[in-house]
Amino acid sequence: MEVRRISYAEILNAPKAKGLLADYAQECSIPEIGEANPQAKMYEAMEATGYFQSFGIFNCKELAGFASILVYVVPHYGRRIATVESIYVDSAQRGLSAGNALMNALEDYARERECVAILYNARAESRFEKLLSHLQPYQRTNSVFLRQLQK
Repeated sequence: MEVRRISYAEILNAPKAKGLLADYAQECSIPEIGEANPQAKMYEAMEATGYFQSFGIFNCKELAGFASILVYVVPHYGRRIATVESIYVDSAQRGLSAGNALMNALEDYARERECVAILYNARAESRFEKLLSHLQPYQRTNSVFLRQLQK
């Protein structure tokens, strides 16, 4: 397994992208927001700021998972943190340290940017939420509640 920084366009153009993104949407999407519809131009604009980075995990040069991270200063604290906007590993690669390697790369990236913390979002009752709740030193800090405003 190899983890490396990539552009979001590279994720979208990978041979297995359609299947991986569909699996990710099924497992992690928020139905109240609507159907997943990745906006390539928005990702490109965010990458151009230097505060957003995507990562890919590769098995024999084939994309096996991806993650995107956003680094910013929390105005209330004046401290830099990182938020993992998306993270997904192909189900066939789970249990093979692929997810761990991807999380390590994200955390190394956040440390390089002098972040004091990294936040992972996990859909309520998902496999990822259950995993994080059992891993040390990860700790639950907040709960997110959604109210749909438009259909």
